[in-house]
Order: sequence, then C-alpha cells, then structure tokens
Amino acid sequence: MKLYLRMPTGLLLSLVTAAISTAALLGCGGSSVSTPLSVNVSGVAATGAAMINADVQVKCLNSTLAAITKTGLDGGFAVTASGSFPCLVEVSDGQRRLHSVANSSSRSAVANVTPLTEQLLASLSQDSADTADFFARFDSGFAASVSAEKMTAAQVLVLQNLKDSGFDVSQIRNFMTDVLVAKSSLSQGNDYDKLLDSIAIKPVSVRIIAMNDFHGNFQPPSSTNGGTLVLPNGGAGQKVAVGGAAYLATLVKNLKNENPNNILVGAGDLIGASPFASLATHDEASVDILNNIGLEASSVGNHEFDSGQAELLRIQNGGCFPAAGNQGAIGSDTCLVDSKFPGAKYKYLSANVVFTDSGKPLLASTYIKRFGTVSVGFIGLTFQATPNAVSAGGIAGLTFSEESAVINKFAAKMKSDGVSAVVVLIHQGGQTTAGTINDKTCPGFSGDILGVADKLSSNVDIVVSGHTHQEYVCNYLGKAAKKNFLLTSTGYYGGAVSAIDLMIQPSKGVTAMSANTVPVIRADLLGNASLPVGFTAVTKDPAIDALVTKYSTLSTTLATKQVGTITQSINRALLSSSGTPTRDETAEGPLGDLMADSYLAGVSAGADMAFVNPGSVRADLAFVDAGVVTYAALNTVEPFGNTLFTLNLTGAQIVRLLEQQWEAPNNTAKTNPASGAVGRLLQVSKGLTYSYDNNQAAGAAAGNGNRLVAGSLKLNGVLIDFAKSYRVVTNSFLAAGGDNFSVMATGTNPLDTKTNDLVAFINFFATNSPLSPPAPRITRIN
Repeated sequence: MKLYLRMPTGLLLSLVTAAISTAALLGCGGSSVSTPLSVNVSGVAATGAAMINADVQVKCLNSTLAAITKTGLDGGFAVTASGSFPCLVEVSDGQRRLHSVANSSSRSAVANVTPLTEQLLASLSQDSADTADFFARFDSGFAASVSAEKMTAAQVLVLQNLKDSGFDVSQIRNFMTDVLVAKSSLSQGNDYDKLLDSIAIKPVSVRIIAMNDFHGNFQPPSSTNGGTLVLPNGGAGQKVAVGGAAYLATLVKNLKNENPNNILVGAGDLIGASPFASLATHDEASVDILNNIGLEASSVGNHEFDSGQAELLRIQNGGCFPAAGNQGAIGSDTCLVDSKFPGAKYKYLSANVVFTDSGKPLLASTYIKRFGTVSVGFIGLTFQATPNAVSAGGIAGLTFSEESAVINKFAAKMKSDGVSAVVVLIHQGGQTTAGTINDKTCPGFSGDILGVADKLSSNVDIVVSGHTHQEYVCNYLGKAAKKNFLLTSTGYYGGAVSAIDLMIQPSKGVTAMSANTVPVIRADLLGNASLPVGFTAVTKDPAIDALVTKYSTLSTTLATKQVGTITQSINRALLSSSGTPTRDETAEGPLGDLMADSYLAGVSAGADMAFVNPGSVRADLAFVDAGVVTYAALNTVEPFGNTLFTLNLTGAQIVRLLEQQWEAPNNTAKTNPASGAVGRLLQVSKGLTYSYDNNQAAGAAAGNGNRLVAGSLKLNGVLIDFAKSYRVVTNSFLAAGGDNFSVMATGTNPLDTKTNDLVAFINFFATNSPLSPPAPRITRIN
C-alpha cells in the first residue's frame, strides 16, 4: 500500500490554529503549573467518501467539556481539547455518527474516524455496542475500557473479522493512525479509503433468534397448555409435541451454527405466571437457564411486573429474595448458585416505562449489537395498558407511555447514530386465523399490535411481538412507514422460536429479510418420529438438561404433595382452532368457574358471588394418577399470588360490570374467529346465572353495552335487584379494575382479606374433593 504523505488541507489549517492556541497558552503568564491541561487531536473522518462539514466532538479524561469543531472539505479536523488522553472522538454529518479513540504518551494524537474505528470502539463499549451512549457517558471510570492493551486486542479481532469476510487488510497497521486520504473533490482517496468503499457495499448476513412468553416453562409444558403445535402437512396439519428448555437450547445452538452473526432475544413475559418449578425459586431457576441458553436482550412484559418493580430490578441486577416467613431461604428457594443470584445476564428493556417524578427510565431502553461492519439496534417495551394488567401497588410511581411514539423516537436516534437495522421487541400482539404454524399469508390478522404497527416510522425494520400467545409470521405494510416490515410471534411456553434472517449492507441498511417459525420438536417422543419435510426434531442439550433436573428436583418435595382429587379432567375454555392452541378468554370454562367457587368459599365473612378474570386461569387440570391433584398442579393453574378482595356492588353495577366484558376495549382484546365470540368473559361462582345475546353488537362505549338478556341475571334463581347491594369477592388484580373492568374499582367497602388465592384454591380442594367439572352458568344465545 502506498503512503500518502500529503496532509489534507483542512487538517493542515486546523493543526496550525491548534499550534498557535497551544503556544499562546504556554507563553502568556507563567509556569506550566497554572496552564489548563490540554491535548491536540487530529484526523480524517470518512466512510469511503469524506465526511464534509461534519460536527466533531472530542471528550477527554479529566474534563467535563467537549471540544467542538467541524471537518473540512477532505474530512480533516484538528482540535485542542481540555483534559488528558485517552479521548473519544465523535463525528456526525446528520446521516451517520461515527466514533474513534485518541491516545498518546505525548500531548498530540491522530484519531481517524471511520466505520472501522466505530467497529473497534463498539467492541470496547460496556454493556452493549451503543457507541453514542458510551461517548456521552465517557469519564475516568471508562478509561480502562480503552487502554492501549485493549485497543490492540480489539483491533486484532476487527482485522480478523475483515480477513474472514474476504478483505485484504495486509497493509493496515492501525485504524486510528494510518494515513487516510478520503475521497472528495480534492482527492480520489488512498488504499485505506478504498478499503472503506469496499466494506460499504459488501452485505452481511445476520440471524435474529426470537422468543416470547416463556413464562418460566423450562420443563416441557402439557399437551393442552403450550406443549403442542400444528405443522403444515396437508389438510388439518400434523400435531407434534414441543417445548422444554433442554430441547430449546439445542435448537438455538443449531440455528446459531448456521450463521455466526446471531443474537437470541425475547419479547417479554419470560418469567411470571410460571409453573411451580420456576415459581418456587422466585423464577431464579428460569433466569439461570435463560442465561445459560444465551439470551442477550428482552423487552419486559406485563408479567415481569407481577411481583412489582422492586422484584423486577432484583431479577435484572441480582441479589437474594428478601427473607419473610418460610420464603427467602438461601440455598432453598433463593440464591441457588453458590449461595448467590447474579441476576439476568440478558438486558431487560423498558423504553416506555419511566419514573413519573423524574422521567428517568426504569431499565435500559435499547440494546445494540455489532456484527462486523454492521449493527442492529433493539428497542424493548411493554404495552401501554400494562397498569390494567398488574396489581397497582407494584407499579406505583411509574408511567407507561404510548408505544409507537417511544419507538419512533429511539428508532430515529438509532438510524442517525448509524445503526444499520432497527428491531422492536414489544410485549403486545395479535392473532391470525391460521390453522398451522408458519402460515405466511397471515390470514385474518388482527389485534392491538396493529394500532402500534400502523404508526411506526420507516426507520423500523422488524417487529418481534408477544403477549397474545399466538404464532404468526407476517410481512406487514405499515400505514405510516409506507413500507413492509416483518412482524413475528412464536406462540408461548418455549414451543418455538422465530428465525429472522437479514441481509444488511453497511451503506444502505437492510436489503433483504425473511422469517420462519421453528418449532422445538422433542426427538425422544415416538409421536414426533415422522415429520413433514422441512421440520427437524431436536435432542436435549446435556448442560441445560442438568439445570432443568436440578431445579425440578429442588421443587419436588412440595410440588408432589397431594391436595385433592378430581373425577375427570377439568379444563379452561380452549381456543383450539389455531396452530397454537391456548385458552379462550371469550368463553366460560369449567376450571374458571371452579376457581370462582373457591373464591366464594375462601372468605370467612362470606359473600354473595365471585368473579375471576379468564386470564388468571393459566393451565388445565388433567386427570392423571387416578385423579390426584398436587400442590404444583394448582400452583400452575393459579400462579399469581393475588389476595382475595371483597367489595360491595349494586345490582345495577353488576350489570354494568358484565357489559364491560364486551364493551371497548375488551371486545378487541380477545377474539375467537371460529366461534365469532369476542371480549373477556368473567368466570362466575355457583348460583350466579345469566344469558347474553351474541347478535347484539359488541364494542359499545363504556356504559352503553346491551348484550345482557333482560330478566336473565339471577342469584340462586332469584332476579338480581338493581337497587340492592351485593357482597362480591374477586382477586386483588380485578378489584383494582384490571383487564378494563373499571366497575370493580368503584365498589364500596373494599377489603383485602389477605387470603392468598392459591391457598383458598388448595383449601377448597381439601374440603370438597373429589371434584368434577361444574355445569355451565352462562348461556350464549344466537
């Protein structure tokens, strides 16, 4: 490679100015002791072409002020900055923001700023490859991150990456200090610059592996609750058994082996509403397993807030569960790895959740990962209505902002910072009418995610979603973006992942993309032996299987304790027409009614009726082992740890409460395309009966619904008196108006009984076993 010794004219003029300034400082008035510490930084900023008239900032140690200048016509710059080496350099031309490092044993250093120095600094940034954030926060605490030794090691890695990608870097010695002549009106550029040109046009393949709504299901889930998927195989498809963290780990490894440029991410509800084996460890078991599988970032979901913000911060940052009663015993239910809990190694993201008083974010908002010459930025958030889905006390002092505005703000910043692709991880979702997984026609796509997606800007490339426990792969045309972006969800409980493949050109961004739902098919089951073309079963990963065994064993003693018996399976209402069968919240289910009965029996002072929100009935009770029901089985059905609340509602209020099942926004929150039902149907206790007319329009404004059939609402066969006050029992979530049942929050004489809902359920089984599915209490007509 030829050495171009001609100094760029802009750089030469800037150096002369800097030299005069330094001389003036040294020559005016005395000793060097009183002279402010300063250093000279110069270089060339280029992406191939020179970055002309770009803003330059230099931040050095021992100084809180950034030196500011602009590049010349050839990208050259020079500036005298207060402080001492090392310094970080940032150059922005309005379209791209690049960074570099200046360091020297003297008072002057050369620091070219190019995509290669950006790549180098990204590998040195703490927590993620967010170099703009690293520059903004740079101070003495970060000096060790850019030491000469680490710079050298990082440069070796970047050079090797370039070699592996087919670039000739034999003449490159140092990205920062090698002579760089950028292509401009003044020059054709030298070999260094031409290397930058070559890099700019060579695409990089990146694979994003995504999951959502794991809910602590590191053991394989049951066949009726997330443990099966329907594969396309002609006609009605082929049902296969899926799930389990040990199998998931193998699938993730296989997908990673197909592309070294990869990342595993999540879209929330990774923990919370968990089966007993995870819940017994306060979900530390699931976090440990996800850490070891290699999860790197995830949005929060509503269930991450189930135990409140303090517990979520403990899950992220580590520390033992606080000792209280029989919980918080180190080595028993908390701090299970060398008597410690280090927290989630992956980053929880909550871009739209901030402290109300300060506006500061609860957790990180974004995460950036660099893949050689390109970078991918992730924005993580939960749905704005999360406060309606969790207990109010746990989120006091937090504000949940509208999703699309937050996404667009961070996406614009990422793109202006030079991030190549922007991916949204959002705990909000939709559903399709597809009968099998991976139906890319995305039939009948609907749901609350559309209201967000249609407002997103063209800066967004991918949306990874969740929350609805539905699987889909959609190529969605955003109304505001006026472009297509991939919109995916894997279902729930670890039964599948999304494999999202991007082709990214450094100078253009995403040039091609595709996605597939890849099921976690268990190879050791005979029913999975013969699979349709394109699908493969996986065996257990030994290391993760050992962790699953460890944590399963830990919970066994309490989990296997018998609490009652059943005469046959008692299930929820099931939405079984889709490729990912799950609970049907639009319908009444025997298990939900039974839970309501346990509420009614669980309050010592008595009550007239009980209501259960359908989303709190998390699993079915299968008839196994001669009908034995264990502590763990009931815990899996009812895992939230809510308390029973009693309150008074008039008959007129009860009518309004029931109409809220179908009024907006509940009418679109849950739908069953097969039955035509919509809304959230409250599960009710024995003695309460009514009918509703499905021909009456749903979606009325609050207070205007008219689906309840007049004269049908009765308690123990007697018509409900609109003027009479009735004592109602429900859970603490619903009592606060959760799931849009705001009438509950208007009840009088509210009382927290302090009775745990699961304890009430256990006591109900102990007293009333054997139990059978109760007869329906709600009648749908038309």
